[in-house]
Amino acid sequence: MKATTLKIAFTSALVSVVFIGTSFANNTSLHEVTELLNENSVTPNTFDDSRRKIRIGFTAPNTLHRQLLLTEDENATSGIDWGYDAAYYATEYDDMYWLIEGQMFTIQGTNIVNEASNFPLGFHTNDNGLSTIGIDALENISNDFNLYLYDKELEVYHNLRDSDYQFYTEAGEYLDRFELVFTESQDSSASLSVEENEIEKFKFYYNSSTNILVLNNMSNATLKALSIYNIAGQLVYNYTLNLTSKRQEIKFNDQPVKGAYIVQIETEQGAVSKKILLH
Repeated sequence: MKATTLKIAFTSALVSVVFIGTSFANNTSLHEVTELLNENSVTPNTFDDSRRKIRIGFTAPNTLHRQLLLTEDENATSGIDWGYDAAYYATEYDDMYWLIEGQMFTIQGTNIVNEASNFPLGFHTNDNGLSTIGIDALENISNDFNLYLYDKELEVYHNLRDSDYQFYTEAGEYLDRFELVFTESQDSSASLSVEENEIEKFKFYYNSSTNILVLNNMSNATLKALSIYNIAGQLVYNYTLNLTSKRQEIKFNDQPVKGAYIVQIETEQGAVSKKILLH
């Protein structure tokens, strides 16, 4: 008995059909074979995935980029769910990961994403320098749904829908600094609203050629001191200010490393802080 092999090319696969017997092979048309295959084929998956998905991106000082996925799924939980969470496999590169029950993941499934939710993030770097966390993509997320990165070390809530968050770190592992949240702390919001009104009255200009930071004070506050911190929260410079001068020049002894800094000004009414970029 002769076996005849007929190869039929489909869009996604190459199927070999073997006919046993010369009579069947000779008398069966290609059209009939195709109809037979169609009757037994599986209909392509046309499932409309309406789940909310958040893709967060981490760019390290060495410019390597890691994308993390958070998916809202009613079958998942806030804990570890095998089949919904994807474990992180350690690399020698700078990297970021979700932290679930103390373990590292690149994909996290959860049943609830709302204003009460918080998702811890860990990361490590092999180099000192600026890193960035931002939104890579959003799926099925409404325009009025805010995403905040909470920097626990600096006590800052940054809305990622407004811009990426850039920060400086020394080389090392950081497992308790960042959380992805969806609302600002009420206490933090109240204090920030007062501080923002006041900090707008202080203007800064940095002249890299003279290594001087100029402070223009347009408030009526009596100034006491100025401190500069790097994004890791470490004190870099500290100066005593002229109590009443509207324009003050702060001369750096050494050229500061290019990057973002937090300037804190102490006044008789309290302290205000502002993020500046020195370059």
